Amino acid sequence: MATPRPRLSLSGRLTGSTLFWLGLVGILGPMAVDIYLPALPAMAKDFGTTAAAVQLGLATTTVGMALGNLVAGTLSDRFGRRAPLLITGLLMVVGASLASASFHIVWFLACCLVMGTSASAVQVSGRGVIADLTRGRESTRAFSLFTSLVMVGPVIGPLGGVLILSFAGWRGIFVALAVFALIGTIGVWAFVPESLAKDKRHSNGLGATLRSMGTTWRNRVFRWYSVVNFCSYALTFTYLGTCSLTIQVELGQPPWVAATAFAVNGVAIAVGGVLSASLSKRLSSVAILFVSLAAQIAGIVFLGIIIATNSLSVVSIFIIYFVICFGVGISFGPAATLALTHMRKRSGTALGLMGLLQFVVGAVTSVFVGTINPSPALSMLMIGSAVVTVAVIAAFGGRRALTRDPDPELATGG
Repeated sequence: MATPRPRLSLSGRLTGSTLFWLGLVGILGPMAVDIYLPALPAMAKDFGTTAAAVQLGLATTTVGMALGNLVAGTLSDRFGRRAPLLITGLLMVVGASLASASFHIVWFLACCLVMGTSASAVQVSGRGVIADLTRGRESTRAFSLFTSLVMVGPVIGPLGGVLILSFAGWRGIFVALAVFALIGTIGVWAFVPESLAKDKRHSNGLGATLRSMGTTWRNRVFRWYSVVNFCSYALTFTYLGTCSLTIQVELGQPPWVAATAFAVNGVAIAVGGVLSASLSKRLSSVAILFVSLAAQIAGIVFLGIIIATNSLSVVSIFIIYFVICFGVGISFGPAATLALTHMRKRSGTALGLMGLLQFVVGAVTSVFVGTINPSPALSMLMIGSAVVTVAVIAAFGGRRALTRDPDPELATGG
């Protein structure tokens, strides 16, 4: 018997199956970046170019993600959540399929642009569904679990890429990605309802959307908690840019040790999201955010002590990055929930703006990581300290703004 198409959700409740499939397609973002990293040398050989040229696919994917965030938020507020989810999911299938058939580096980079655009668009529309169907602590719990599901991608992506590469070559990696995207899109069609009623949609064009983004940014609660969210992404990109170099260059360890660190830290972010979801039953979103910042501060302080005492080691780096990533994982759910306090009527646009700026912040942070200091560990300490300091200031600013302008639906703001 065919699975019936989900109807418009009028109950305002997010089911477990809906959240699961949203998280599954959300994994496409990190997988589009991570899954083919083990195949860079083989791809460079087939394309007749360098591994560095193939690695430009990461930058192209990031550009696509920024574009996807800008476009998808507008589309999901205008046409509802399901249509953009399904269309961009199928776009990922097409992009990955074409990437598997690439015979020139330029063609491959174009496919990366398509994959990045579709991957981020899926996440924006998926988060829009969560914002439509949840409020307050339930929203924090849902966003936290969503993040935990998405962060499975950085864990299974490189490991899956190595496994597929061993028996199907690099082209098989992109075929597998296309199949994964197709399964996720079918799951969305079968189990994810339309969450945005037609009378709540708008017909604004791009110009009106940009003006709406400006209005959104001027809201103090949104602005402060978006900054906290950006700091979490900046810290994540700093970790990504320094972890492998610290382990391989400063400590002289083989690549598999760095790969293990990435997997372990991916688990740390996912576990942090699960803890955030659990804490949402007892604590407010504001309180959970400060728990997250406490963990980030602890990791940075530990790193400072290790560097000051010249006792950097593999064990200490594993512990430090695990604590920092764990803290970051806790932050994503409550930060998103609090930022959307007054933005539920245009959550797609708000989430698109947040996503767009996240990748801008990530790109800028990546530049600083490579230039601020020749020591990766010291770069992590310097940038991480600055980022966490800004996050703490923004968290207090957000709490003050929320006190002055509380949640219109939940007076407690929690």
